This record gives sequence, structure tokens and C-alpha cells, in this order.
Amino acid sequence: MPLRRQSERGQVLPLLALFVVVLIGFAALAIDVSGALSARRFYRSVADGASLAGAQDLQATGSRAVGSADRIQARRHAMSHVKTELGITGTLPSACDTSVDADVTDACVLPGTTYHVSIRAGVYGGQPAPIVCSECDPARSVQVGLRNASYGLSFSRVFGQSNWNVGVTSVAGLVWSKSYAVVALRPPAKLGSTYDVKDIKLDGNDTQVYVTTGDVATNANMDYNGLNAQLHLDAGFGMYYADWTGGQGWASPPTGTKIFTYIADPNYTYPAMSGSRGFAPCNPGPATNCAPTYTDANETTCGAPDPNKPCTTPAADPTGCGAELTYLQTSVYTFMATQNPTRVYCYKPGIYDPASNPKRLVVANGDVALLMPGAYYFKSPNGGLDISGRILGGYRPGSQGVALMFDECNNQCRFTGNNAVTIALNVGTKFPPGTSGASATAAHDWNDQAVQTSGPSSPTPPILMTLLVKKDPGCPVPAYPGREPSSCDASKNITLFVAGGGSLAVEGVQYAPTDNIEIRGGSIGVGQVGQIWAWTINYTGGTKINQQGAGSLGPGVLRLDSACTAPGTPCNP
Repeated sequence: MPLRRQSERGQVLPLLALFVVVLIGFAALAIDVSGALSARRFYRSVADGASLAGAQDLQATGSRAVGSADRIQARRHAMSHVKTELGITGTLPSACDTSVDADVTDACVLPGTTYHVSIRAGVYGGQPAPIVCSECDPARSVQVGLRNASYGLSFSRVFGQSNWNVGVTSVAGLVWSKSYAVVALRPPAKLGSTYDVKDIKLDGNDTQVYVTTGDVATNANMDYNGLNAQLHLDAGFGMYYADWTGGQGWASPPTGTKIFTYIADPNYTYPAMSGSRGFAPCNPGPATNCAPTYTDANETTCGAPDPNKPCTTPAADPTGCGAELTYLQTSVYTFMATQNPTRVYCYKPGIYDPASNPKRLVVANGDVALLMPGAYYFKSPNGGLDISGRILGGYRPGSQGVALMFDECNNQCRFTGNNAVTIALNVGTKFPPGTSGASATAAHDWNDQAVQTSGPSSPTPPILMTLLVKKDPGCPVPAYPGREPSSCDASKNITLFVAGGGSLAVEGVQYAPTDNIEIRGGSIGVGQVGQIWAWTINYTGGTKINQQGAGSLGPGVLRLDSACTAPGTPCNP
């Protein structure tokens, strides 16, 4: 028995010794890993500071154009920051040259060290690919890579490793403040189904969309699906997509930049239909504190002013509707000079909820509907707006315009202007489309508040809003990379269904964050539309549209970009 116990002790001791060796190895590895992570944090601070130092040189006041001298200066300042932080005093090799307009590649090794540095600045001819940006403008961004190709290890040598390759990449650039002209918010890949994830579509032969003073962005992707269909972007602006299911989904220019976050709904405030004009409950009919509800929108009932009727005529209301007609007969709306005055109708702001046919406001071919200043609500399921003739609102420059709000739907309650001769809303004297002039100001709602962009995501200064569609609560934008919610019902929208071409002139923001907007071919020329926020948008039928971005881009904000701020991003896989 004693011999057996001695034998057992003889087996345990080697196992214990092996366990101690393994434990020491893990401890040694932990020390080296901790050291490498600490070094990486230091490299991160150096790269972050260098990218910010360089990107400051790519801010040219009053212009989005970045020149060669700006990029050279940006690389020089970025390299200077790296040298200072790492204590480099020697002469840099030719691979680290920042005196010419060419990016510094990873072949740059700082003298007397194992540090490799790469610096990319802006966008220029011959560049292999744009700088990786989530939100920043690639033309005004600097990307700095810093790696130690031979980070020395203290204890991991027992595992046969003498050094590691430790590195980081950082991007800093200018993020423009609300510079979008067109935004489609629907994310890809609805739960339980697959469909194309092209949320901005250009269908129909020769459909042309010209985007000025703004970027185009989609939380999914984009598609050209018509002969000679094309999106045109002004220099300095870009196309951004967040489709995590794949790469750029269209073959034609412009080249898209992939972003790694969803664009959020700005949550602008809808017009109030009751408020500070009084405190009594809102009831159908005229009231002092709330919008009147009109249950009859038939133009045959228009005549003399009547608080229970939505409209008047020039003959029956000479000091009201008649004065508006007289003003327009000598205005930029030259067609009004020959317009039959018996086919002109002046409509008042309020809630349109017709109970009898036609169960919407119909503007027939040959008619002109003049919308008086204020907030309109075309209430589902009866309210809607069907335009085959002409509709004008906000035509007096510098004066309060109109705001038209709809419930989300795709039937008689929607805004239907596909056959319209003219739709001109809040453009003031900027008519025909593309003409210089002065627009109307924001309408006031029934709480006497301006109907304009609001909240922390609003541009500065705020922008008037013209066409608004209430949200489908089943269609929120999820956190990235979420899918389109299964609760989102696409059958309830295409609420804004309007003509393109020279018949369309709409100023300000069109805010329909869960609506599938469709703009079809128009009669003449090129139409003009302000900023669009939609779930999806389809330009089709050979339409030609100038899309106008935010009224003021602001100076932008210089900051580190999220595309490279953490491991697992494109810069730091």
C-alpha cells in the first residue's frame, strides 16, 4: 500500500507542474495582450489627432471645392502630428513625402522605428477608392493609418511569438448639416420576405433627376430601370446607401458611398389643427380655436363667403377671391391672364372630410384652385386632393404660404396630381420652375405656429414644409442593421402621387417619412421640388425634375467618423 501511494504522488506532481506552466503561460499571454491593447489605444489617440489636424485644412469657407494645395497641407499637418506624438526627429524617407498631391501609403516607415504610416486626404484624380466615411464628406476628410509592424512581446515568446502587428485607422472629416435633397428611409430585407431593396428608383425612358445643393441618401439601395434614366449630382455632393445585404446596386454613375448607419427620421412636427386661437372643444364647422371641418368640397357650392363652405368665387367674393385673381393676372403665373374667371375657386384652410361625392377636393381640367394661406388637412378616408387642372398656393413672395397634410393611404384620400396641368405651392415668384425669385414663407397652423422643420435634426435656419403625410406607426426606422418591420403595410401608401416636368413647382420640405412617393412624367420642361423625406421614392414616366436640397447647408461639423472608431468597422476589421 505505501508503494501505491508513492506511485500516485509521483503522477500528481508532473500534472501539477504542467498546470503551473500553463497557468504562467496564460498569465504571460494576458500581460502581452493587455500591453498590445494599451499600445493600440495610444496609436488610436495619435491617429485620431492626426486625422483631425489634417481635416482642418479641407474646410474652405463658402465653398465645397477642395484643391490640390489643400490636400497637400492636410497630409503635411497630419504627418507632423504623428511625428510629434511618436517623438520622430529624423528625416522622412521618400515614401513619406507630403509635398505632392498624392496619398502616403503604408510603405512609409518612420525612421528608426517599425511604425508604418498611411495618410489619405480628400478625393482626387487617380485615387483608387474614396475614403471610407459613414457620415463625413470624403472630399473633406483625412484617413490616417498607423501600425507597429513589430510590436515587441515580453512573455509570449514561450509560444514561439516574438512580435505582433498592431495598428489602427482613423478618419476625421466634415459632416454637413442636413445637406440632403432626397432621403429614402426604408431599410432592406423585410422580415419574412425578400424584395428588391432599391428604395430610390428611376423608371421610364429618359427620366432625369437633377440634384442641387444636397446629397441623395437611402437606407437601402438605388436602381436605374429605364433607357437613359440618370441621376445628376452637383459637384461636391454625393450618393449614400446603407444596404448591408450587398454593395452598390446600380451600374451607372454617380458612384455611391456605403454608410454604416441608418439615416434617422428627423421627426418634424405636423401642423396643429387646434390651439391658441381659443380653448373650446373642436367641433365640425367654424370655430375660433380650431380648424373648421368641411364636409362638402364640391366646387358647385362655391360662391359668396360662408363660414360653412370651403370656397368662394371671384364674382361672388370680389374683395377676397376677386382680389387674388386680379393679383395673379399680372404676375409670373402668366396663364392667369387668359384664365376664365368662372373656373377659378378660392379654397380656405381647414379640415377637408367630404361626406358626399366627390369625396375629395377635385380640381378639374380647365379649373384653377387658389389655396388661401394656412394649414390644410385632407382627412382619411374621405378627404383627398385630385388635380387635373391647376392648383396654386403660396404665390405671394414673402407672405405666409400653405401646408397640405394627408393621412397615409393610396386611394381617394391621397394627393393625386398625375394629370395636373400645374402644381405650384409656396414658390412665390420662382415660377416657372428654375426661375430666380422669392418664395413664400412658412404657413401658420391653427396653433399659430410656423409649419417648418423643427427639433434637434432641423436645418438652421428652419425650412418651410409644404406637403406632409402622417406616419404609419408600423414603419419605424430600426437600429442598424435592422430590417423593415413586418408591421409596415405598403398597401396603405403612395399618398403623394404627382406629375413631374414643368407642371410641378413645390418649395420647401416634402415630409412623408413612411410614404412611397411617386413622381410621374409631366407635360413640359423641368419641374422643381424641394427636399424630400420618404419611405421610398420612384421617379418614372420620363419625368424631369430639379431636386433642391436644404436652404442652408451651414458650415458643417468637423469630427471623427464612426466608420473607423471601433474594431469591426471597415477601417478596423
